[in-house]
Amino acid sequence: MSKWIRSGALAGAAGLIADLHGDFGALAADAGLRAELLADPDLPIEAAAVPRFLDLASDRLDCPSFGLQLGQRQDMTLFGPLGPLIRNAANVGDLVRNLVDFFPLHTQGAIVALNEEADDWLMTYDLAADVHPSHRHVVELGFSVLIAEIARHVPNWRPAYMAFRHAPPSDRMWHDRLFGRNLLFNGDRNALMLDAGLLKHPIRITGGDQGQTPGIARPGPALADLVPFHTERLVRASLPSRLLAVSEAARLLRLSTRSLQRRLAASGTSFAAIVDAVRADLALAYLRDSDLTVAQIAETLRFSETSALSRAVRRWHGRTPRTLRKRARPA
Repeated sequence: MSKWIRSGALAGAAGLIADLHGDFGALAADAGLRAELLADPDLPIEAAAVPRFLDLASDRLDCPSFGLQLGQRQDMTLFGPLGPLIRNAANVGDLVRNLVDFFPLHTQGAIVALNEEADDWLMTYDLAADVHPSHRHVVELGFSVLIAEIARHVPNWRPAYMAFRHAPPSDRMWHDRLFGRNLLFNGDRNALMLDAGLLKHPIRITGGDQGQTPGIARPGPALADLVPFHTERLVRASLPSRLLAVSEAARLLRLSTRSLQRRLAASGTSFAAIVDAVRADLALAYLRDSDLTVAQIAETLRFSETSALSRAVRRWHGRTPRTLRKRARPA
């Protein structure tokens, strides 16, 4: 199956390209993307389209720091429903661990890993195999987003060690500004060192985060009614990357599988019912609002074949996918 990602991964690209006097629509089209569809951050696009778009934009605009600059215009909202769960942390270390835990639900087109070395952590970042031959700009984008998020809580922090596999650009002004001078090119990995002091630094609750309570991902009895909501968030976020298993959802919610099932049952639902409802809702939305083919929708919603989706759509909505799409688009 193809690897997918939310189109929100390219949030801010239109504004940056305009500032660089480029044509966002033309660049998107040449990268195999439709600019008008990118306006909806929740629509799935192939993971390969992101590095392809970044490479093309960097080349056409003569901007070797395009990925870095784009990352500075993004924040955790690019992760959609996962954003609040990632930022729901008491300190930077918790935030980083949340990011690594939840990232496979965002996409399987890239791989984030964490190696704990004494009191310091080393985060590595790579594209998955066979996604796109060039990793430069998408890797720089990913690290730039993380640096921007850390800067919201720890202004002026710079890593003691940072490495990229690729060669240095001709102009490294943006690289030095964001990562400092402890930056190695032509390294054996793409890696960012997160020191012990940084990891313990508390997360600042800003205006947009008011009401966020550290630890909500570890719901207690008083928050049992929120468990279905957080479960649905995870299921929605896992598509189109993969169909989440109940054991994975429980682990990410810091619950045992049995506890999650009990809490869902107490709220009058089940994990299977939530998965079914999410797929039903997304299938209808894609059929009405997107240009994805029925086969692509089946793949996005992790059905083994198109006929399985068609049967499910008839069960959910009493019509075939073709009929639903036709009714949504009158001539």
